[in-house]
Amino acid sequence: MKLGTKLTIIFIAAFVINAAVTIIFTMPDANPAVSLVVILVTHAVTFTAAILAVRLIITKPLYRLIDNIKSYRSGYKFKRVDRDDEIGELYNSFASLTAQLDDEKSAQNRIIASISHDIKTPLTSVMGYTEFLKNPNLSEARREKYINTIYSKACDIQDTVLGFDDYLSHNLDLNLKREFTTVSELLNGAADGIRTDAVNSGVTVRCDTGDCKDAQIFVDRSRLRRVFMNAVSNSLRHAGRDDLTIDLTAKRDGDKAVIKITDNGQGVSKDQLEKIFEPLYTTETSRSVAGLGLSICREIVGSHGGTIWAESEVGKYFSVCFTLGIVTQKKTPD
Repeated sequence: MKLGTKLTIIFIAAFVINAAVTIIFTMPDANPAVSLVVILVTHAVTFTAAILAVRLIITKPLYRLIDNIKSYRSGYKFKRVDRDDEIGELYNSFASLTAQLDDEKSAQNRIIASISHDIKTPLTSVMGYTEFLKNPNLSEARREKYINTIYSKACDIQDTVLGFDDYLSHNLDLNLKREFTTVSELLNGAADGIRTDAVNSGVTVRCDTGDCKDAQIFVDRSRLRRVFMNAVSNSLRHAGRDDLTIDLTAKRDGDKAVIKITDNGQGVSKDQLEKIFEPLYTTETSRSVAGLGLSICREIVGSHGGTIWAESEVGKYFSVCFTLGIVTQKKTPD
């Protein structure tokens, strides 16, 4: 029952009671002195009861909510309440908000811990090999090896920092510059970009737009190109084979285009599939599985109103799959 309905019932009940008592005790045969006392007492009691009811229904729960909000910083955990009025909605909205904040805080802590690990590990190597270079008796061959190792580890640190910057920029600025294009143009453009970037890596790129070749979509192509590149970068990093093949495919599912970026690599176990889109998700303390690239993919696809997921079979393939809405008439969607 809504709050307004409850208050309306309270005030109507008070009015009816007072009116009924007034009518009864103002009859011609009523004792005027007794009638006046009864009417005044009735009015006072109903007025007091109405105030107490309002306090119980509105004021007290609001004060409790204020106290709980003040206690949130101290670790208070909001719990959902079983009320179907506006106060209940307010309580439950705060409960959902604090739960989301707690989840985001946990995610941020994981990101910080993972970045710390991904920087600390190569940094330790850089410091160690730098110390070795101080040895005056070091051979030239070993010196060159140590310098190359230091450079490689420094590049790892740079990749981590740039990836984090990229993640932040995509989360802080997801203003899309949409334009009309077709699924075929999107996939073929992505395939050309992958071939150009991976020209020296021996990667084979194939493209099949299926039954939605000419389907119109209204998207930010530069953002979606990042989805393709991040997914392919993930494949290059974790596929575990030199003869890597990337298949870009699309098929129509009602008013959506289902796009898949598939490699023929070592795949990912089923228990990891739902977690690899988390920022810097790791399966082991010593190895980063997804980094930030797939998390950025999720943000970009979500900003287009699509959904993203992964499919895989260990030892056979790994796919990043996502949906985009198909525009039936070429006009800017509301």
